[in-house]
Amino acid sequence: MADRTAAIVMVKYPRAGAVKTRLGRQIGMENACKLYREFVRILLETCRGTGFDTVISCHPDHRVSNYQEWLGPGFQYMVQQGPDLGHKMRDAFEQAFILGYDRVILTGSDLPHLAGATIEEAAQKTGTCDVVIGPALDGGYYLVAMTKDRFYPDMFDDILWSTPDVLRVTLEKIAAGRRKPCLLKTMRDIDTLADLNAVSAETGLFVNDKTDETR
Repeated sequence: MADRTAAIVMVKYPRAGAVKTRLGRQIGMENACKLYREFVRILLETCRGTGFDTVISCHPDHRVSNYQEWLGPGFQYMVQQGPDLGHKMRDAFEQAFILGYDRVILTGSDLPHLAGATIEEAAQKTGTCDVVIGPALDGGYYLVAMTKDRFYPDMFDDILWSTPDVLRVTLEKIAAGRRKPCLLKTMRDIDTLADLNAVSAETGLFVNDKTDETR
């Protein structure tokens, strides 16, 4: 039987002032919320295109039924559990393994420009590495992938999230656990207008959506 693979996307419910707030302070919270909806739509389409099962990990600030009404059928849904991002990521892996998946590729929703080929590369690299990580330009990471038999939950513990040291400390933890990491290409999360402009220039996405309140 072929390995079952889940592509999990961590998502927040799109409410103005609750998503993409750094970008919202620059282009307006309503505009940032509209962009976030588009980020999620594009990324979920990309995940579906890989042929892997797409699972939506829902922030618990809204009911799963709200997410289902927003995003529709064709996905599996789970609820994020835990007091911080690390616990939520670890729990997403654990929930997926309980559901019977052999391989999990987990990513956030700030990367509409994430290519299906990169997701597929992450899946392929789990065959030779214990942990596959996609480094982010800000010092964090945008993707992590592991198989059930090589799952290393300790890598998510005691991390100061949203700091420039996240990737460095995570790799130190992986090394301390005598696990082998593989790194994908470095990518930029979209958190600010500068990020949005850079991604637009590189990919052509959102060229007409860069609304600056100073105009």
